[in-house]
Amino acid sequence: MIIATQIRVGNILRLDNTLYRVLKTMHITPGKGNAQIQIDARNIRTGIKNNMRFRPSESIELVDSDSAEITFLYQDGAVFHFMDPKTYEQFELPESFVEDVLRYLKPEATVTLLSCGGEKISISLPTRMAFTVTECPPAERGNAGALKDATVDNGAVFKVPLFIKQGDVVVIDTETGDYFEKG
Repeated sequence: MIIATQIRVGNILRLDNTLYRVLKTMHITPGKGNAQIQIDARNIRTGIKNNMRFRPSESIELVDSDSAEITFLYQDGAVFHFMDPKTYEQFELPESFVEDVLRYLKPEATVTLLSCGGEKISISLPTRMAFTVTECPPAERGNAGALKDATVDNGAVFKVPLFIKQGDVVVIDTETGDYFEKG
């Protein structure tokens, strides 16, 4: 059991005998009233996303889960192929299982597979991942602090500073989707 202020993105919680994976957490302090912890969580069985609020001192059951490093190999339509680098066992996961991390997946990317009782629950990403910029507009003068769209090697689009050029390697924070640094 943990208290609500200890909930983190990626945690697996059991609420009313249902497993939820935490997608987002926020500490909300309204102008009037008590503070609350608000989370966005996905029901692992149904895939439905829920918004929940807890008092900061409320106890929540954290589920013990096993984690294993796996490597993303390739996508074949709506099926994603992964491999366990220790045993070289390959397995497939449907698009619905990886939709939250789809934007960051690229071949040879190492991710963490969470499982509970032998059942695959979710995939979590490293905190930061590096991508090569394949397409972006040229820099503009006079727009200090502005951002522009850049397409990276896996086809995703991220906001990057104006000084980034095609061919540069950028590091993206996977929790927020924001540019972190030039690689």
